[in-house]
Amino acid sequence: MVVCSSLPTSLHSLVLQLLPSRNPDPADRIRAWNEWLLLGGSDPVLKFIRWSNGTTTDDEEILQDTLILGYLKVERGEYQDRNLPFSAFLKKIAWYKIMEASRKHAGQVPLDDFYEVLAEDSSDHETAELWKEHEALRRELDRLPPRRARVMLLYENGYSTAEIAAQLGIKEELVRKEKSLGLRQLRDAMVHVALAS
Repeated sequence: MVVCSSLPTSLHSLVLQLLPSRNPDPADRIRAWNEWLLLGGSDPVLKFIRWSNGTTTDDEEILQDTLILGYLKVERGEYQDRNLPFSAFLKKIAWYKIMEASRKHAGQVPLDDFYEVLAEDSSDHETAELWKEHEALRRELDRLPPRRARVMLLYENGYSTAEIAAQLGIKEELVRKEKSLGLRQLRDAMVHVALAS
């Protein structure tokens, strides 16, 4: 059933209108996307990007890339309504876009700019150490097996064990195990960074 745009609609009902399996009219699906955006459907995704993005790529650029890829995936039928927020689907795409940006810009920070920042204040040594730790943590997160990395990302963003299990389609016991192993790996990596300093 397609809801007329003059009627007040919830974001969830708009999400259902985005799905080709529920709404065969391509023009109405585009209208639903626009209405979803106008009602703030992408706000939680942008908030997530602002919180997670440690790259030089602009948050809005990552959001646009995320929405474009999200649209294409929905049109190809790759999104299934599983009683999880649509924003969770888009946040997963955003995470991969952030990782892409991180890999693309890795090692491209001009050293002159970095040394200028260090010269500004004597406490910048601490900032440099934090930056080194942050980069080491990001590299180690990239080294985690894909499912473990997804568990850690969701855990970091406040999802409960049950929500993570539901989103990934695995048992809660496996989520707890992956979280424990992920935390141990990340902690060990940070110990090595601290010892190397």
